[in-house]
Amino acid sequence: MVKHSAYWARILALFVTALGVGVPLAARATSPADEQLAALQQKLDESLRMIAALSARVQQLEAAQKAPPAATAAATAAPAPAATPNESQRIAAVENKVSQIETANASRVEDSTSLPMHGFADVGIANHNAWNPNLKGYNVGNLDFYLTPRLGERTKALFELNFESDIDGNIGVDLERAQIGYTFGDAATVWLGRFHTPFGYMNTALHHGSWIANALRRPAFLNFEDHDGVLPVHTVGLWLAGAARGDGGKMLYDIYVGNGQKIIGGAIDMRNAGNDHGQMIAGGRLGYQWTTGVADGLELGLHALTSSIDDDQLPEHMTRLRVVGGYAVFDTDRWEHIGEIYRFYNQDLSGNSANYISTAGFAQFAYRASLGVPYLRYERAALQQGDQYFAQQTYGASYWRAATGVRFDIDLKSALKLELAETHITDRSPRTYNEALAQYAIRF
Repeated sequence: MVKHSAYWARILALFVTALGVGVPLAARATSPADEQLAALQQKLDESLRMIAALSARVQQLEAAQKAPPAATAAATAAPAPAATPNESQRIAAVENKVSQIETANASRVEDSTSLPMHGFADVGIANHNAWNPNLKGYNVGNLDFYLTPRLGERTKALFELNFESDIDGNIGVDLERAQIGYTFGDAATVWLGRFHTPFGYMNTALHHGSWIANALRRPAFLNFEDHDGVLPVHTVGLWLAGAARGDGGKMLYDIYVGNGQKIIGGAIDMRNAGNDHGQMIAGGRLGYQWTTGVADGLELGLHALTSSIDDDQLPEHMTRLRVVGGYAVFDTDRWEHIGEIYRFYNQDLSGNSANYISTAGFAQFAYRASLGVPYLRYERAALQQGDQYFAQQTYGASYWRAATGVRFDIDLKSALKLELAETHITDRSPRTYNEALAQYAIRF
């Protein structure tokens, strides 16, 4: 109990210190704009609420320390209850908040020497590999390093370096994200570099670290390019993102342009160094997130993108990729429901000008219980095989999958995930296979 009390006391001290630094700075500001004052007041209110919650927790721990000897002995004999998923996530949110406050304070004193780094890793066992059903047994997943250098009050950066094994067991290294940005506040941040393409919800909310997601894996059609995904999940280019706050929630927007991707060796390549056909990818996303009332936790949005994508065939094929869709998310202390839909209106630019319509989507339902997070997911992709965009991809086949799983939080930084799934490939080489997957994921 003493250790836990000291731990929460340290976190509380960090918040108090952050407020002590932040408030005087706000008081010294000369004629700030109204929106800046409103944003500062909102951050102050959030910090005060967080401090109140932490203070209550510390009081509970201190009260437990002062319990009668008999009660103390009984408590010592019984194992301490494990943190629930909700507690784990709340504590993780507190740690992130503290980290943000420390970053902000360091920026105010022009401290550019710190390099905050986080990491994720996972290992597993399965009768079919989660990304390659031809493999089975034990497997090494990802070792993901997530770096956010402290550069200043306005300049931001994010780098994600991922180590993973390929189909032959060789270890490869990918710079999954490398983006540097300038923020004007909540209203707008401009990013330049390689980023997760902002379509749907899952692609930007859940990155390569498996621990952050409740489900063991992403829907197959939304997998990363080197793990059988059929969408340009990464883009190298320019991205403008921001939010406009209202009384009951906030409007979210994303606009981006970048290098047109290319299909090389059956997989989409992001063209990190630039493209060779001069084409661009462009798109946007618009959503609204409710933060109060009965709809608190609900987010709805629409997205669209277009690009001209060629391949490495002789003669090469060129496809005008056009995707529109929408998403819905309901994320609360108890529920996590996610649904996304994608509609492809592709045009062959190689000579016949044929048009192809394909569809992909998924629905996932999860409940954050005290013992774990059970979830159900159904996903389906109906992809036209006459469309060269899908035909030239190794994993561009149509399929459907039904999966059920559960996540157990072993402690605040590690989770065990189990999943059973049935997958049906419905064209090319039709087949069915059942999967039993287990994954141990951590963050550090």
